[in-house]
Amino acid sequence: MPTLKNNKINSPFSKKNQHDQKYKTILSAASELFNVYGTRGTTLIQIAEKLNLTKTSLYYYAKNKEELVHQCYLNTCTELQAMITRANNTEGSAMGKIECLLRLNFDCLNGIMNGTRGHLAGFTEISSLSTQHKKEISGLIRTFVIQVMALIELGKNDGSIQNVHPATTSSALWGAIFWLPVWLHSVKNDSREATYQQWLSIVKYGLNNHETALSFAVTKHAKKQLAPAGFDRIQQNKIKQEAFYRVGSIFFNQKGFKGTSLDELAHSLGVTKGAFYYHIKNKDDLLIKCFERTVSIESEVLEDALAIDNNGLEKLAYAAQKLFSIQVGKQGPLIRYATMWSLGIDKKQEMEITTSKIRDLFGNIIQMGIDDKSIKHVDVLVAENIIVGAVESIPDLGDTISEDNVVGDSVDFFHMFFNGIAT
Repeated sequence: MPTLKNNKINSPFSKKNQHDQKYKTILSAASELFNVYGTRGTTLIQIAEKLNLTKTSLYYYAKNKEELVHQCYLNTCTELQAMITRANNTEGSAMGKIECLLRLNFDCLNGIMNGTRGHLAGFTEISSLSTQHKKEISGLIRTFVIQVMALIELGKNDGSIQNVHPATTSSALWGAIFWLPVWLHSVKNDSREATYQQWLSIVKYGLNNHETALSFAVTKHAKKQLAPAGFDRIQQNKIKQEAFYRVGSIFFNQKGFKGTSLDELAHSLGVTKGAFYYHIKNKDDLLIKCFERTVSIESEVLEDALAIDNNGLEKLAYAAQKLFSIQVGKQGPLIRYATMWSLGIDKKQEMEITTSKIRDLFGNIIQMGIDDKSIKHVDVLVAENIIVGAVESIPDLGDTISEDNVVGDSVDFFHMFFNGIAT
């Protein structure tokens, strides 16, 4: 029985508690709208209307939309740190602690979908924040990676985790976690627990159906190059457009849609803004073209993988390594799917349909592997999304990737998904 001595009750009469509860409600509503419509497509008026508030009342809690987005991201970081702390404090092996962290993330997301807890903002538009806020949120996410790296090192010492590369494996693990909200909503409520167990099994034990670890083939991927243009104006235009799409992808990935200016893009290529507009209508058009280029490249890689005379697991490894080498090589980068939230709602939905076809191609390869028994009998939806999420998170590796060791780095990065991390 509760006593005044041993228990404290959050009094509903406390003005501070009332303020905190209202603030959490605002962050939840704003996060939900940001996740659906993007920060660019969401207005403070929409948030106020969702909460039955006046815009003036909302200003009492947030000066402007930029500040509210920042506070939503900070709230997500606070929740994630609480999960990491709780996982670290559980008894048992390091692998058990990581399992606890994965479970807490899933339960949080499941609670959001079931309406039993408030929404959290996905880290889809960090690059659009101000320099100071971007540095703060990126720094916090980096601490999450470092803390899981420490758990992996602990697991290697206590024998619960394989001899994997701590930094790349931690980044890959967070990539899988951050990608969960993108696809888990498509799973029915009564199937989510089974889906989570499939997801967890891939993280722990990988897709490889053989007793020995997959030996990634050192595949020499031919570098795709456009033929010399000479006096061929069509070819010249293709080369110029390719340069626009590549530099556009670099800027959008690093600075976000709002933070990218066409003046900067033109200057980086040594062209006038007028010459830029000759090839590109506007910034929206460039972002769409960057997506179309990315989808085209990924489709080509996956079709090549389907065509090679290997089993399904080896086809999947070929595609994963090839996309890794493109992302960090001279043909890259590919646009991050997260930038999709900067598009208008109609174009975003169109791009979501297009990118879902990429996931289907991954799914086709995985199904081939299941059929030829090189890949475990897994839920194809889960497996294809865990690989797509991994590819999406490759840019997060940043300067840890060496141009002289792309193959080795890709093997370290994808080890978890093919061979698992648990001993």
